[in-house]
Amino acid sequence: MRIAVIEDETPIREGMAKILQKIKPGYEVVGTAKDGAEGLELVRNIRPDLIIMDIRMPKMTGLEMLAKIRQEKIMCKAIVLSAYSDFNYAKQAIELGIENYLLKPIRIAELKCTLQDIENKLTKSHSQERVFSLENIFTSCVNGQLQPDEAFHVMTQHKYGFTVNDRAEILTIWLGSGYEKQKDRVEQLVEKTVQKDRGKHLMEKAAGREISYSVYVQKADAWKLLICVFYRLSAGTSLFPFYQKTVIPEISSGVEQPIVCVWKESEKILNLPDDLKDMKALMEWGLIFGPGKIINKEEIQKLSLTQLRYPIELEENAKKALFTENKSELVKIYEKLFEYYQQNLCSPAEMKNSLIRFNLALVKANEEYFAESALEIQNIFRRLSSVVCWQEIDTLMEKFFHIMNIDSRTMQGETLVSGMVQKAQQLIKKYYDQGITLEEIAGKLFVSEEYLSSQFKKETGMTFTETVRKYRIEKVKKLLLETHLKLNQIAVLAGYSDPKYMSKVFKEEVGMLPNEYRKSVH
Repeated sequence: MRIAVIEDETPIREGMAKILQKIKPGYEVVGTAKDGAEGLELVRNIRPDLIIMDIRMPKMTGLEMLAKIRQEKIMCKAIVLSAYSDFNYAKQAIELGIENYLLKPIRIAELKCTLQDIENKLTKSHSQERVFSLENIFTSCVNGQLQPDEAFHVMTQHKYGFTVNDRAEILTIWLGSGYEKQKDRVEQLVEKTVQKDRGKHLMEKAAGREISYSVYVQKADAWKLLICVFYRLSAGTSLFPFYQKTVIPEISSGVEQPIVCVWKESEKILNLPDDLKDMKALMEWGLIFGPGKIINKEEIQKLSLTQLRYPIELEENAKKALFTENKSELVKIYEKLFEYYQQNLCSPAEMKNSLIRFNLALVKANEEYFAESALEIQNIFRRLSSVVCWQEIDTLMEKFFHIMNIDSRTMQGETLVSGMVQKAQQLIKKYYDQGITLEEIAGKLFVSEEYLSSQFKKETGMTFTETVRKYRIEKVKKLLLETHLKLNQIAVLAGYSDPKYMSKVFKEEVGMLPNEYRKSVH
């Protein structure tokens, strides 16, 4: 227990420290003062658990000092020492919330008993504070362990300005395989983006209106996600538009993929376990929404879904390719399969079931080929049923290709890249002459520009811009050699709006101007 002694008589002030040590070595005198004014500054600075004070002191009486302490909401315990048994003194002291009024000379037994009583009260108070900490409240809610009574609601309302029966909005941010590496960074990004401090009252502009709210962030290691609970919300308002438009795109662009975000409005904080269960079930829609977008039931209902037809023709072709060990053809078939899934907007469950069925058909058609890897294949299929993003599918299919003895690095002299990058390459090849942008391709593939750009460079060794330029220059060369078109016509056909710029780029790449190239060949 941390104790401050405020007494104008030096022998009593110094003697009290010795007495306290004799009563209990754990009692620590953290400061002393010789008058009320000095005592007030001491209490303000060190915030002791207990002050032992005289009444009559120079500059400021003990009762005047205590009154100011209470006005400043400093709720430390207090014992009054006095040589005066005046009832008015005692009455004022009691009104200011003292623990005891002890007459001088002090009786050690009486002081010891009072100190023990105060220590018991402080221990109980500290225990209650731990129970009623924001961390304990929200952790207990998440775990479904909280069974609050009316007294609990009164306490949380008084201390934090809300109860667990209040409505809330919840955001979960799933980080998958990158969770351990990025969880702290993402939490920092959340805090930085919304300018918030856990449990602190905030003012943010959302959808053109000022909304007051508080936010609590909890790491859920077992689920590989961060749980953000928005509470003390302004009546009739929602944070969803603001987070959908501003916050999540910023966070998604600042972290490595995968990332899947789900949103839900909760009728009351106490419902967190059921709400989180519902939100986990929605995470598989990350296959449709992609990073940078928030998933919720309302957004899902807006989708125009189609019923997925199983690609039986692709399955038959895949069986033949595997049976004849035409592995390059098998890779092309899988490329078509993934393209088919991404072009047909269906439920993620349908798509996953279709992919598992497709893989299973190959296994059953060549059981001897897969016999030694049966357990590993079962594990791959089991995990495919619970994937929530395309990165997970890519990882599992790489393992399945490895079992089929498909070289994941080279195939007929070309680098075998992920399905996402393959699709990007196909789109570039198809639309390079129409001015397609990285943003447009990323949108078609349901990924962020930053992630597509980094993966494209990592897997192909070239940037998006370099790849587009390569296709355009090859197109210019072809047209220069095979046609008599003018440069302005060739520029348009190769995707350039300015023939002068085309000539500049061509010279940088080929070492000569287009007309010089045409003449050198002819």
